Amino acid sequence: MPAVLQSSSRSPVSRGDSNRLESSDRAAHDWYRFVLSFPPHLVREYINRFKLGASACVLDPFCGTGTTIVECKKCGITSVGVEAHPMLHFASVTKIDWSPDPDKLETIAAAVAE
Repeated sequence: MPAVLQSSSRSPVSRGDSNRLESSDRAAHDWYRFVLSFPPHLVREYINRFKLGASACVLDPFCGTGTTIVECKKCGITSVGVEAHPMLHFASVTKIDWSPDPDKLETIAAAVAE
């Protein structure tokens, strides 16, 4: 029988599912998946476990595609991510740029599709 991980904010997750994306994480994390990345719910678990709040600052010295910095941004926590690989850097910078207007993007996408 697989061991179960208990998270304080959700139902238990079996180890077999522990590296899968949850449906609520897909918008920020599913457009580019890096096989060596870890799941967003793991970052949230550590944020909760260490009781990090808005006054905290998280350093991710090998941020990859930005899972940690995205989850910190969603929680209102300042974070700094460092990534040397150009493609992974591009992915992480893109994932934390929430300035585009979703409605405008949808309009443009519809026009392109025509």
